[in-house]
Amino acid sequence: MAESCSKAVGNISSMNPPAAEVRNLYKSFGDLSVLKDVSFSLREGEVVSVIGPSGSGKSTLARCICRLEEINSGEIYLYGDRIDNGRHSNRDIAHLVGMIFQQFNLFPHLSVLENLVLSPIRILGLSRKDAEEKGVALLRRVGLEEKRNSRPRELSGGQCQRVAIARALSMNPKIMLFDEPTSALDPELVGEVLDVIADLADSGMTMMIITHEMMFAKEVSNRVLFMDEGKIVEEGTPVEIFSCPRLPRTQLFLQRMLVHFGRELTEADGKEGCDRVP
Repeated sequence: MAESCSKAVGNISSMNPPAAEVRNLYKSFGDLSVLKDVSFSLREGEVVSVIGPSGSGKSTLARCICRLEEINSGEIYLYGDRIDNGRHSNRDIAHLVGMIFQQFNLFPHLSVLENLVLSPIRILGLSRKDAEEKGVALLRRVGLEEKRNSRPRELSGGQCQRVAIARALSMNPKIMLFDEPTSALDPELVGEVLDVIADLADSGMTMMIITHEMMFAKEVSNRVLFMDEGKIVEEGTPVEIFSCPRLPRTQLFLQRMLVHFGRELTEADGKEGCDRVP
């Protein structure tokens, strides 16, 4: 999979307009400060992976971008339009951003295909015929066309997550946010979901992926952000973050990851050297 989904950083021009931009974002839950002065941008066609320990604010950041959480201060832009000021409806945001959660959130009483056509009919105004044709095409894309009439309870966890991805794509989003999409899956089912995400990356979809799958982040990303204690501690290309991290906190995190992923995680692939200036 490394060769097929590896992303060349040079393919994403710095001249591309930001698809999403966060400026000086703060978010608290009561007295707990979760995001502290977070700023970053996600460019059109770019894949950015966000890594870091649990509780570092990664999921909250994604939820703020798609406006599932209200921010305390700061600014959030989608394609240059500020969306944190209450001027845009949730329907407007749904046209731009699709989000995949740790849990699948499928409607259990509906068939797989009905899960896919509901929002396009109600929100996009598609006819049932057009929505069903599109839904079947998306199920084919994620390898589940034969499950169109099944209920979610009849599917494996990996299949449910692939249906959730197809459902998000049915709204024609310009940006996809993934919040640890494989964390609730059995290890044997992780690969089938990562393959679908890699296919989206190869197709040019703009994506932010919150993940603990470090090898996947290394292979599929243009950039990697490392978060800790509500801040973006360090960012760079996969080689810069995984093979030549500058900061001690990033280095410590990766040393702990070596126990699970081995030295392949921190080794350059031979095509890109580590020429970062300390």
